[in-house]
Amino acid sequence: MLRNKSSYVFNSDVAETRNISSNVGISLVATVKDFKDFFRVSWFIYRDDIYWIPPFWMEIRDFFKKRNPFWTHAEARLFVVYQDNIAVGRIAAIIDHKFCETTGEKVGYFGFFECINDFTIASALFEVAEEWLASKGMSLMRGPINGRIDLGCGFLYEGFHLAPSILSSYSPKYYLDFAKKYGMKKLRDQLIYWLDLTKPIPGILEKTAECCNKEGVKIRRFKHLRAGTELKWWIKLMKDLFSEHWGYVPVSYDEVKMRFGIKQSRWSVDSRLFLIAEVDNRPVAFIWATPDYNQVFKKMNGKLGINGILKFLWHKRKINQGKLNLIGGKREYCNQGIASYLNYCAMLEMKRRGYAGAEIGWVDEFNSASLKIIDKTGARLYKKFRVFEKDIQVDEKGIAHKC
Repeated sequence: MLRNKSSYVFNSDVAETRNISSNVGISLVATVKDFKDFFRVSWFIYRDDIYWIPPFWMEIRDFFKKRNPFWTHAEARLFVVYQDNIAVGRIAAIIDHKFCETTGEKVGYFGFFECINDFTIASALFEVAEEWLASKGMSLMRGPINGRIDLGCGFLYEGFHLAPSILSSYSPKYYLDFAKKYGMKKLRDQLIYWLDLTKPIPGILEKTAECCNKEGVKIRRFKHLRAGTELKWWIKLMKDLFSEHWGYVPVSYDEVKMRFGIKQSRWSVDSRLFLIAEVDNRPVAFIWATPDYNQVFKKMNGKLGINGILKFLWHKRKINQGKLNLIGGKREYCNQGIASYLNYCAMLEMKRRGYAGAEIGWVDEFNSASLKIIDKTGARLYKKFRVFEKDIQVDEKGIAHKC
């Protein structure tokens, strides 16, 4: 429950509203009520969409709390659009100053975007975000990016007839038209692959696994009771692994720990799918795979509590597909087949459970190393998310306007 707005980044004593028409206006999120309206927009947008998975209140609430280490180097403004006093759209304008310092680019993001199928309203949301970014000296607006690349980026571009998997986003097709009409251009695509587990595991993976095993590479499970120790080496490896990836920002140990629910890993990790490769008893690589918990989360309607937990425990037994979220290893052990060994072991476990398939990704379209590893699994491309970019044009008064 929200009791103290000063705990949140939207904290403001200034109530600002911009009228678009006689019955439509955009308001700056400045109160607890505004923030709840911001969150609930999704339920209005997707009320008739069978594929949408309701988000958890605690996730968006905790992200926008000041105690989130992300806000030590970032700032944001949140906006909600009302039509006839009903919240029908939202947007967050976000600046990660550490990203700007790291890359030398004056880039701001728009994220958490949702809107009814009305371009006039969508355009007004983009404009208010762009104007705030311009007021902060930004020259580019990118998105949708929900603050950080790993939290979700891109509008769904292909795969509208498919439900989103765990740690994956979803959006209606008309958002693409909004971006194009507003003058946004493609920046890059994020890809998701489908792994058909009803088929035999490719022989090349089995052969690679045998070779790695003979060479002394051992696979073990994540140790729940030593989660603190496990996280120390894993987070350090994660930071090194992704230091060359698009959108990477060097951040603290505590900030990484806040991501993906890592902090709760002692209880949430499925140890038979979170696998570690060791050489001489030292971790050198890992794969983080999970059951596709979205199949259960859909039934929980964004709520936890006792009833939500009971629903989760009951329905998780019926999950029939998995998700391969992350895989990586130390640089000196690249190109030794260890990633394929880990994929093989994760696929074996999923087949043992009777999973029909698994999603892999997302993966950046220019990440050639990861794409080569995925290709060996036999997975096929079946979803795309597109990230857009737009130059921010500023007039002599310093106000942004459309190109």
